[in-house]
Amino acid sequence: MSENSADGPAPRSRTALVTGGARGIGREVASQLHEAGWNVAIADLQLPDDAERADDPRLAQFHPIRMDVADSESVDAGIRAVVERFGRLCGLVNAAGYNRHQGVADLQDETWKRLLDVHLGGTLRCCRSAFPFLRDSGRGAVVNFSSVAGRRGRANRAPYSAAKAGIEAATRTMAIEWAPHNIRINAVVPGWINTRLNRQNIASGNTSAESVLKAIPMARFGEPGEVANVVTFLLSAQSSYMTGQSLVIDGGALINGNW
Repeated sequence: MSENSADGPAPRSRTALVTGGARGIGREVASQLHEAGWNVAIADLQLPDDAERADDPRLAQFHPIRMDVADSESVDAGIRAVVERFGRLCGLVNAAGYNRHQGVADLQDETWKRLLDVHLGGTLRCCRSAFPFLRDSGRGAVVNFSSVAGRRGRANRAPYSAAKAGIEAATRTMAIEWAPHNIRINAVVPGWINTRLNRQNIASGNTSAESVLKAIPMARFGEPGEVANVVTFLLSAQSSYMTGQSLVIDGGALINGNW
């Protein structure tokens, strides 16, 4: 629910940064948080262009930050810019990422390093940089993005899968370390979601939609908003006694024993 008063909208007291927030699931997360009364900054390597902003007016509601999560100086500068703009940082969503399909026998060192550096390294950099501001907010909350790929074997995804599994492990460790500072850290574990990148993977033949759907008891892909619902919950006071958890959003794929 938005923070409203009888005289109109009340000042927004909470601020969140969503990395990877320019597109896909990150954009849906940013939108839901804004609707829930948050100031929202979105960080991305490629910020929305004029055509994207015209296509989705919601982008005008967010404060854009150009950020490379694989670069510590870029992350630190981005976090500082958010705090300078809004005065505080209460929530962090680490949704930035990408994938490259390559088998282990042909895997190049640079592919391995870059995927781990963006996903796992980026999550750690953003959390580390945001820590003092989350601590000072008195009620900090972080949501990291894992994936079912971190729990289930699929060919040609070794570095991506390793990074996502590492994110869940790091989430549990940070949750213990930062609980005394009243910072909660949880993760979401999306399955197959109807995003642009997944549609491209299907179109290119990297993924068979038919085989994926057979593994999902609910027999459909998820929608970005369905993941954003869970992220918004984990940042809200409704999850105030939850930390170190990883919530799966996959239509039942991981628990499916019908094989």
